Amino acid sequence: MSAGAITTLIIAAIILILLIIIVRYWITIYNKFQYWINRAERKFADIDVVLQERLDKIQALSQIVKKYDIHEWKALKETIEARSRWTKDTPLNEKVNLASDIENSYFKIQAVFEKYPELKADRLHLRLMESDSRIEKRLRITRLEYNRVAQQYNERVMKFPRNMVARIHHFTKLDYLTFVTQEPDEPQMAYNPKEIFKDN
Repeated sequence: MSAGAITTLIIAAIILILLIIIVRYWITIYNKFQYWINRAERKFADIDVVLQERLDKIQALSQIVKKYDIHEWKALKETIEARSRWTKDTPLNEKVNLASDIENSYFKIQAVFEKYPELKADRLHLRLMESDSRIEKRLRITRLEYNRVAQQYNERVMKFPRNMVARIHHFTKLDYLTFVTQEPDEPQMAYNPKEIFKDN
């Protein structure tokens, strides 16, 4: 075998080894992305459980508003139906945005009770409010856990060379779950009931 043929074989062997290393590295990065996406989905599933409690509460609150024949109860319908708009196959970012809408709408509903003292004094409303702090605490914990995982995943999506794998396999950044009122030290968004609840 000539020296040229041996050199060609050596170069081919080096290229083959490099390709194997690159492919293995690529597969490892891809599997890591899948791992973090699955973790984010599991964390969001915990949020979903708490949100169902919130939706049950919203449903009960809307029935109180309806009982008093106050027209704003119609404005709650979309909020109550928001949870039904996602399925198992709904993209995670869409679920996150809907979850934010549900929780933010809860505070809008509270604005109705502030507007009508007779609603605020209703016995069912008072009983429902007793569970409020428990739901708030669980939502705060699960939201923070989800956002931590989303942050770790997003950092991997943006960093080179992982971002090349992410771009080719359509791993995109995850949205963070935010609510209008969160931690005590965060600014609270003020709601004006007259601006929020309008007849359509």
